[in-house]
Amino acid sequence: MEHKNEFQKIQQLKVETLQAIFKGQKKKVVGRLGKAEQLFQKGSDYTRSIISNTFIFPLSQLLEMKASWGKDYLSLFPKQLKKEHCRQIYSSGI
Repeated sequence: MEHKNEFQKIQQLKVETLQAIFKGQKKKVVGRLGKAEQLFQKGSDYTRSIISNTFIFPLSQLLEMKASWGKDYLSLFPKQLKKEHCRQIYSSGI
């Protein structure tokens, strides 16, 4: 049950982040990325895996496909999320 709640929380965080990106709300994006960073740093391996696969990966794909957004929003990624983003990009060939 706890894992399900954690997954739902991260899914909601992803949805809110994507909506903020589509609306151009950079401050809100920074807040959501900060929350994801906290969860990533303090979370278990399970939590980090969920964040990596259901939060960072979809955002990375979107931002890599939309070059103008990529420049703006990838620079806002906190240190650990940026590191995970780079790891995904280099390993997946996106």
